Amino acid sequence: MFAFFIVFMLLAVLIFLAVDSQPNVKATAPEQMQNAETVKQLLSQISQSLNERTTEQEIIVSEDQLLSIVGFIQRATPRFKGNALVGDRSASLYASIALPTELTPLFVNLEITVLPDDKLNVSYVRVGSLSLSGDLAVLLVEKLANAWTDSDIATQAKQQITQISMTDDDVIVKLKPLDAFLNKLNEIRNGINVKQDDELRDLTAYYLRYASWQEIALSKDPQPFVDYLRATIKRAQERSTPKTAVLHNKAAILGLAIFIGHHRIANFVGDVHPDAQRALKPASPALLGGRNDLARHFIISAALKVLSEQGVSLAIGEFKELMDRAMGGSGYSFVDLMADIAGVKFANIATHPTTATRLQEIIGETFDEKMLLPSYEGLPEGLNKSQFEADYDRVDSTAYRKRVNEIERRLAELPLYQLEFSVNSQ
Repeated sequence: MFAFFIVFMLLAVLIFLAVDSQPNVKATAPEQMQNAETVKQLLSQISQSLNERTTEQEIIVSEDQLLSIVGFIQRATPRFKGNALVGDRSASLYASIALPTELTPLFVNLEITVLPDDKLNVSYVRVGSLSLSGDLAVLLVEKLANAWTDSDIATQAKQQITQISMTDDDVIVKLKPLDAFLNKLNEIRNGINVKQDDELRDLTAYYLRYASWQEIALSKDPQPFVDYLRATIKRAQERSTPKTAVLHNKAAILGLAIFIGHHRIANFVGDVHPDAQRALKPASPALLGGRNDLARHFIISAALKVLSEQGVSLAIGEFKELMDRAMGGSGYSFVDLMADIAGVKFANIATHPTTATRLQEIIGETFDEKMLLPSYEGLPEGLNKSQFEADYDRVDSTAYRKRVNEIERRLAELPLYQLEFSVNSQ
């Protein structure tokens, strides 16, 4: 009993030291995402590293890219605030996480500083008033990750790093060839996905195949996205009961997202492709509002809502548009953003117990794409960075919010999305 009391007191002291009454990070997401288009360069580097996995790699991450990623996380997760600082002698990441308490606001403030070295060299990790040596912190994370995956994957990840250096603006990370590490990661993937829903995976595989069985999937001419949606949701209605409608609707959305949106959505669900070497996809693009990009924006955003929180889905769409302001990108598009928001609303209705069956009924009745996506006439798109900043400054500005509110108003005029009021009132 005495030993238990001592352990309890030690834990209480540690929690007291780790929690603060004020957040240390004050930065806002709109400021941090001003240079979101630079993340495209980082994604290109990562893609190249994966394609050239048998050779040594060098990844250069700028402070702007780090800030943009931190800003995206902050935009998607309101309880999180983060910051980054890169110098020629160190690189630091800062985070403040609000705890879910209805009493006095409490925060966990984190600070991690990495030094240049021929390995991963963490100078220190600070949690609230607690300060841990970098070696101890890395060892704890390594042991926990290895235990969680029942492997030595965290140890291998640490050993992949052969050098970290810094300039005033960049962190340069040199890596061993990734081939062996990626093969090992693939071996333990099922161990990492400990929360995988086998029933949802199997149903998603079924609706993926069902979408591919439709005659329109074989047509050489572009086909209406709404026809795929009608067929798949109608099949979900036939196979489900009021108690299982939510599950079937989720699987139908995910199946369509994999088939029409992007086959890699399957990575978040499980092994759903009938042929691992050949992903199922329609013979020609599916169109929403006369455009394939809108169909993909809609269904991928709906799938992200199924797989995550609503804020994450919208933040991903918004961040993607910010990246597209770069040269060579399609530019910021409020039309695409409307399709993203519509997809989230659709999934929100389809996966709520009070509206899941009603949505099935509506889709099964006379239904056309005008009931799914309103007119996008007058919504700006193709804005480069300078045009976006001249007209809207940044996300969350008054002008930007006015434009997003206009999108919300157009969607709210459609009877389908009026069902969301009953979802939000629960």
